[in-house]
Formats: sequence, C-alpha cells, structure tokens
Amino acid sequence: MNEEDLNEALHDVMVRSSPPGSMDPARAREQGRRARKRRTIAWAGVAVVPLAVVVAVGPAIVADLAGDRSASPMVAGGTSTTPTPSAAPTTRKTNDPWPEGQVDRTATAGPRADRSVTLMTDLSSLVPAGFSTPDLKYPDGRKMRWPQSQYASSDGEQDYWEYLAMIPVQKGSGVGQLLVQSITPDGKPAADPCQLAKSFWGDTGDCAVVDVDGKKVGVRTAKGSRSFDQWAAYRYEDGTVVLLAQARQSEDAQRPPLAQPVFTAQQLAELVTSPKFKISS
Repeated sequence: MNEEDLNEALHDVMVRSSPPGSMDPARAREQGRRARKRRTIAWAGVAVVPLAVVVAVGPAIVADLAGDRSASPMVAGGTSTTPTPSAAPTTRKTNDPWPEGQVDRTATAGPRADRSVTLMTDLSSLVPAGFSTPDLKYPDGRKMRWPQSQYASSDGEQDYWEYLAMIPVQKGSGVGQLLVQSITPDGKPAADPCQLAKSFWGDTGDCAVVDVDGKKVGVRTAKGSRSFDQWAAYRYEDGTVVLLAQARQSEDAQRPPLAQPVFTAQQLAELVTSPKFKISS
C-alpha cells in the first residue's frame, strides 16, 4: 500500500465514521474498493491527521485531510440563505461529550440530521433530464441513497460539522452515483482550488481551475480506479467548503455503469457553487 492508498483509506473512514446503521454504506464501499485493489494488485490529502477518539469498539477517525483545507457547511435548500452561527466557535477538548446529546459523532435526528436529508433532496433535484434518481438498494437490502450529518472536530480543533449525501443516478440500465459534501468553517487557512480538491481524494489526476462568475473552483479528474471519476471543490469566503463528485459506476458492481458522466466538468464546477449546498453551521 502506497501513501496515496493510505490517504484514500483514511478519507473513506472519515466519510463513514459512526454512520447510522440503516444508512451505513461501509460494507458496499469497502467491498467495492477491496475488489478494485485486488484487480490492480495491491479516499486523501496534503496532510492526514487522524483523530484518536474511541467510539464503540474502534476509533472514529476524522482526518483533517487538508492541512490547509478550510472546511465548512448549514441550510441546504431552495433559495434559503446561510444563517450566521448563533455562537462563537469553541475548541474541542479531550473527553468532551459529543455535542447536542449525541451518543457518537453522527446526528441521527433533529435539525442537523435534517440538513443532510435536505442536501440529498437538493442534489436529486439537479440531475439533468434523461437521468433519474431511483430508490435503488444494494444486494443486501441497504439503500443506495443515504445522508449523513457528522460532528467532525478533532481534539484542539474548532468545532465544525460535515454534511453529506449520496445518491444513485440511472440512465437506461446504467447506474452511477453522485456525492455532495458540505463542511462548516473549521478555522483552517484557505488553500488554492486544486489543493482543496486534492485534499479529498488525493492527487489522482489532472486538475483545472474553473472560473464560475469570478469564483475559482478546483475540478479534478481521476486517473486509474477510484470511487469517483471527477469532483469539484469550492471554498466560500467564510470558510465553508463544498465538494461535488460523480462516478459512472456505482458501488454495486452487479449494475452496469452509466454510458456517460452525469455532468460536464463545467457543469460540475457551476453546481458546486450553488447556494443549495452551502451549509455553514
């Protein structure tokens, strides 16, 4: 396993740390990734800082995948504007309880859980004509559509949250997937657009900086076998970070892939700047 594989694995843990059982994509994602690794004989960032906090029987590792990544997402939906946080950020200390009465990192009910559900709905609404977002399931019965709201701070870090939604996208018999992630401001310095994009799945391919009405978006196109073929990353001035990723192949290897990407690189860059996906608290 090389450094990029290690970074990708740590990022994958970040995405899945302490997910709710009914929505946990861990097994399918892990099976798909292991299968690809075997075929090539064997997710990531500029710096990886795992969080040593034990949840249940293992570490809930939340990686600061971009040592220079400013992260961020609150309110996904329609024409709503991003509210100002009601309180100044606090710093997590060792042995602090989970916030808002949670039993682990993942919010399974309440306003924070609702935000990722809204994020999933908004992502579905942007799929172009000719594609659909059916309520498909993996062979073991788990839904391929899933949201997750997660408290992401490590010890000594400013409090911040990650909101994520994954959906399958179908055209004909082909099934791919889309993912959107919105991260609330974490107090870290800004990175250039391509470094920001690199912080999610590593330097796996070419990167282009795309201008969207004066906003600079990093768009990376993967080389080789990766969970996603292409992704765009954008950082707002307040530190909120949004990621939008697409893959022609879903995590269900039994389904054929899409014949074409859902979005062009330009469309991906434009959509990642949509106010629908900006969640800042």
